Amino acid sequence: MKLIVFILSALFPICAVHAATHDVPQLTLSASATIWKPSNELQLKIGVVTLGVTAEEALNENSSKMQAVIHNLEAIGLDTDDYETSHFSINPTYTPYPKDPPPNWRQTINGYEVTNTILVRTPKLDMAGKIIDSANQAGANSITDICFSLRNARDYWSEALSAAGSNAVSDAQTIAKATGVRLARVLSITLNHTQISSPKLNLASMAREDSAGNAPPIEPGEVSITANVTLIYEISS
Repeated sequence: MKLIVFILSALFPICAVHAATHDVPQLTLSASATIWKPSNELQLKIGVVTLGVTAEEALNENSSKMQAVIHNLEAIGLDTDDYETSHFSINPTYTPYPKDPPPNWRQTINGYEVTNTILVRTPKLDMAGKIIDSANQAGANSITDICFSLRNARDYWSEALSAAGSNAVSDAQTIAKATGVRLARVLSITLNHTQISSPKLNLASMAREDSAGNAPPIEPGEVSITANVTLIYEISS
């Protein structure tokens, strides 16, 4: 019986503290801040997709074209540290579904598709146009996810978080002054999310802008980092 009494007496203060916290007058507000930093990394995916009657046929053609792509990229100045394989797959392709199939119709394999994609991540921002042009000339038929970003984006999070926190405190002080209440203490601080937005490039629009067949001119631009925080204050009159 003594053990049971001890446990109840230990739990009771905890319940009392939670009840008291919820009963106090509170001010809840959210604030955000966005900072801008010059991009220092170019990213894009370069892929080769091939079809063949057999898997070996599709694979041989794919390997030949991807070797040509890599050769061209290294010829214009990319290093092996600037790219890596990000996706490779061999999948069967099937006969298309007919408009009016007979009762015993079944799909059958009619060939194979091989996809090989490399991810380029390089600080050589001024080479964006050359990379796209040389990869396309070598046989790459999938160039996607082109953007300028930050190699170590987390290094800049603290600056965005600090600015968001300062904005939240400033907003709380303004609201308190306007409503005639006093900020007693901070009850809770929540980081909602930190978002990094890089400039996205559209390859189709760049191709239309440069109809002469030259490497498209691409400007790096800046990367935005946005932090959002929520503060809960205990207030008093």
